Amino acid sequence: MSAVRIAVDGPAGAGKGAVCRAVAQRFQMPYLDTGSIYRAVGLLSIRSGQLDPEKLARAAQVMDYLFKDMGDGSFGAFLGGENVTTELRQEATGERASQVAAMPQVREALLAFQRTYGAGGHRILDGRDVGTVVWPDADLKIFLTASLEERANRRALELQAKGEAVSVQQICDRMAERDARDSGRDHAPMISAADAVVVDTTHLTLEESIEQVVRLVEPLVGG
Repeated sequence: MSAVRIAVDGPAGAGKGAVCRAVAQRFQMPYLDTGSIYRAVGLLSIRSGQLDPEKLARAAQVMDYLFKDMGDGSFGAFLGGENVTTELRQEATGERASQVAAMPQVREALLAFQRTYGAGGHRILDGRDVGTVVWPDADLKIFLTASLEERANRRALELQAKGEAVSVQQICDRMAERDARDSGRDHAPMISAADAVVVDTTHLTLEESIEQVVRLVEPLVGG
C-alpha cells in the first residue's frame, strides 16, 4: 500500500489538534501540527523582539524544531532541545504566530519541512493551508470547522481548566480577528480546498468528531 497523506485544515478551536492526535495514534502514523511550527517562529520573534520578515525567515530555516509523540497520548514541541509545548499554547504566542504566518517569506521557509515530514509512510498534517498549499495533491483533505461562538466557548473552558480567568467575549473577538487575518491574507489564505470534505464539529462531541474523521481515513490506510 502506498503512503497516504492526510491534510486537515480549519480555524482555531474547531478540534483539529485533538482529532488529529487521536487519528495518528489510532493508525500509528506521524503527525505534525503545522501551526506549532509557526508558533515556534512566533516564540522566537517574541524572545528576540524581532518582526523583520527576512530575519524571521532565516531563523525559521535553521531552527531546531521537533514535534514528537510523548507516549502518553500527547505530543510535545521542542525548540533547540527545550520543551516549549506550554509556551507555544499561550495566547500571546498564538497572536504572534498569526502575524508571522502572514509573512510570505516565513511561509516559504517552512514549506520544505512540512512537505517532507514523516516521508516514507502514512502521515497526517493539520493547519490552515495544508490541503491548498503544502499538500495540494494530498490523498485526503478535510476542512474541520465549527461556529465562532462554539470555538470561543471551547477555548474558554480549556483556559478555565488551567485556572485562568477568561472572557468568552474577548476570546471570541480575538478569534474573529485571527480568522479574518488568516482567511484574508494574500499568500496561502485559510480556505477549504475545493475537493476537501467539510466536517462541522459545532454540535459534535470530541469523540464523535474523532470517529467521523476515522471513518474517512480508515478506507485509505486500513484498520
